[in-house]
Amino acid sequence: MGRLDLVENRFVGMKSRGVYETPGGTILLEAHRGIEQITLDSGAGHLKDSIMPRYAELIYNGFWFSPEREMLQALIDKSQEHVTGTVRVKLYKGSARTVARWSDHSLYSEKHVTFEEDAGAYDQKDAAGFIRLNALRLKLIATRNARVAKKR
Repeated sequence: MGRLDLVENRFVGMKSRGVYETPGGTILLEAHRGIEQITLDSGAGHLKDSIMPRYAELIYNGFWFSPEREMLQALIDKSQEHVTGTVRVKLYKGSARTVARWSDHSLYSEKHVTFEEDAGAYDQKDAAGFIRLNALRLKLIATRNARVAKKR
């Protein structure tokens, strides 16, 4: 459980191999991700996931007191305001897996997860406008690419 074999890129430019044993860290990370799944909305979760490699790199390279690490810390702290609850993690043959989670701050609503009778949360007709709006930028790109291709 939690055994990592990595080839790392050191700050000074060389690569080094490291073998680490982090059973506690592996379990805590699984539990934390499990509670984030029900308490963070998708946009906040994706943003947090996108900045974590940079945050880790700053710390690894010794920049704990840097302004950029502090800026990222503020974003991370904000993202965690509602990340609280209880998680059940199953440990089996070297793996950790979230099997249950509860939170008073959960965004999950069983009432709203169906596309059938859902108390008015979702109307299938809404999808048409959504799809047209999301496709607009792709249509503009295709039109531009066709126009540029004709000039070549």
